[in-house]
Amino acid sequence: MHETVPVRVVAAAVGAPDAVGAPDAVGAPDAVGAPDAMGAPDTVVIDCSAQPIMSGSGAATGAVTRLTGRARAGGQVLPFTVVRKRCRPLATGRHAAAARDPRHWAYWRREPLAYTSGVLPRGPGLAAPRCYGVVDDTIYLQDVTGAPESPRVAARRLGAWQARTPVPDLPWLAGHQLAQRVAVSDLDWTGTDADPRLATIWAARHELLATLTRVPAVLSHGDFHIDHLIADGDTTVVLDWAALGVSPAGADLAHLALSTRQDLVDDYLTELDGRVDAEAVRLGYRTTVALTGASRLHWMRSRGMPVPDGFEAFVLAHAPL
Repeated sequence: MHETVPVRVVAAAVGAPDAVGAPDAVGAPDAVGAPDAMGAPDTVVIDCSAQPIMSGSGAATGAVTRLTGRARAGGQVLPFTVVRKRCRPLATGRHAAAARDPRHWAYWRREPLAYTSGVLPRGPGLAAPRCYGVVDDTIYLQDVTGAPESPRVAARRLGAWQARTPVPDLPWLAGHQLAQRVAVSDLDWTGTDADPRLATIWAARHELLATLTRVPAVLSHGDFHIDHLIADGDTTVVLDWAALGVSPAGADLAHLALSTRQDLVDDYLTELDGRVDAEAVRLGYRTTVALTGASRLHWMRSRGMPVPDGFEAFVLAHAPL
């Protein structure tokens, strides 16, 4: 299938260094289309085809597509590969009404804004994929492939990033995602095939959330799941920055732990380097594991979906009750 792709995006892709974490082609909103930022002006796209990667898997994701083709630049014919991510607002569901609120975790324009803001990490340590351009609500990214990162390595690099990165004053950063989700979730555990202690956890959700006021806030990825973490030597490439925001310390680590069923607090604390009290981190971590884990278990059980091995036991073992 023939596809069109902005020439300036292709120019950035064929002229970009191979190293993950190199300076982005787009570092500010007005950089899109600037000749010195986007590559040589004589670039010509010869052909381009599209391969769908996924459609609508995230709250603000319309479609993700891999674009491959050839371009003529600097007297050479060069291959290129670019991932195109189109964003759109939620139209249905309990979070749809808030999808246009810049402080809500499901705000649909956050990821394009994040890539043009310069706030995303560039490595070594954590790094967002290289961005070749943002056009309206479409992001063009480096095609990053590879093995999942080691959970322990990812935990340490997350701690280092959050220790050294202050929360920026940006009007579109998400607020506390867990609190926003709980506010519109009223789960009925009647007839649910789950340990009754999970219903007890959920019944205490408002009291548990209140304890998080004692936990310092940090800049948060928002969905730090092992499937979003790709190993690349001294860099962990982190995908999907749509929920970038502010959360209690330990919340991102909880998402990693739930996706691996591994307790990684000590690794995280090692690189956090004392910037946040360890007991506060453990409180943020355990509370997020408990409430997020309980709600996910309810979602899976109520739909007859298989629960990953060890998931329920992991959640119950970390519940702060």
